[in-house]
Amino acid sequence: MTAIIGIDLGTTFSAVAHLNESGIPAIIMTGSSDKNILPSCILFDDAVAVVGEEAQKAMWVNDPNAVGRFKREMGTDKTYSISGQSFTPADLSGIILKKLAGDATAKLGEISEAVITVPACFGHPGREATMKAAEYAGLKVQNIIDEPTAAALYYGYKEGKDLGGTYAVYDLGGGTFDVSIIRVSGQDVEVLSSSGVAKLGGHDFDIMLQMLVFDKYKKETGETLINEDWSLGEAESTKHSLSTREEVKIRINRKLITVTRGEFEEAISTLIAQTDMLCESALDEAEVTKSQLQGLFLAGGSTRVPAIHQAASRAFDLEPIAAANVDEVVALGAALYAAYKGDRKAL
Repeated sequence: MTAIIGIDLGTTFSAVAHLNESGIPAIIMTGSSDKNILPSCILFDDAVAVVGEEAQKAMWVNDPNAVGRFKREMGTDKTYSISGQSFTPADLSGIILKKLAGDATAKLGEISEAVITVPACFGHPGREATMKAAEYAGLKVQNIIDEPTAAALYYGYKEGKDLGGTYAVYDLGGGTFDVSIIRVSGQDVEVLSSSGVAKLGGHDFDIMLQMLVFDKYKKETGETLINEDWSLGEAESTKHSLSTREEVKIRINRKLITVTRGEFEEAISTLIAQTDMLCESALDEAEVTKSQLQGLFLAGGSTRVPAIHQAASRAFDLEPIAAANVDEVVALGAALYAAYKGDRKAL
């Protein structure tokens, strides 16, 4: 029996899911350490493309043979020169999809069809580039769906009922931000409006946090740090800590630097302000008021940042509905969509 899968091709992390034997949407573990999500990074080692965590670590130390975040350029004429070869964003995305498809095949057997998600704000060039990437990976793709559609399908499944009404989907991942106003009736999802930024996400928060730490270090020591002293990977880890702690102490070159959550939130305040404006724009375009919304769904790992959770709530005057696995909901929803289109019943 062949399998149908759903794929969230993400800027910083990607995931693949299917409906298991019980009809429940489940993530297919991928990567060398059996993680649920795969870093969307590639390291070219002697012409061999290594995908995932090792490539991500190489990017953190600015290895010229490592590349990531190319989804931000999907549908553009940008090219990447790596190890003497030239790649388009679609070429690189195809390598990620091939890895995900391979992991799915190893677990499920032959893959008959895949559903791939894209940001709702993706235009025709971005969607066309995604199809090219799927062709490179050898995937048969009948449907490319918007990420908020996938998220809504998963949340409807999670609630145990068909959704009905108008909802907002606030999707902030590692590289992109999208906010959509959607109208839902059971399995039918209509995107009324969508606003987004192709280059705003958790990676940008990491950069701002790194700059904050560099500034604090220079003020206290008079010395200038570089990426090798305290990398973006270390900034990302500190960001995660600040989501659960009010302050974090960092040791750099035998110097102890304290960073508070308040300082971090101030550093990213201009980025948060951009999301506020886009939420307002999405409501205006959809001609929907906050009071007409039935709910607010969160998607994307960066919505775990407390300031982002609060910003989403403030933008729509609603308490957000968030799954524990906000970085998996899009892939899980894509798997549900694939099953619906394949006439399989989700239990």
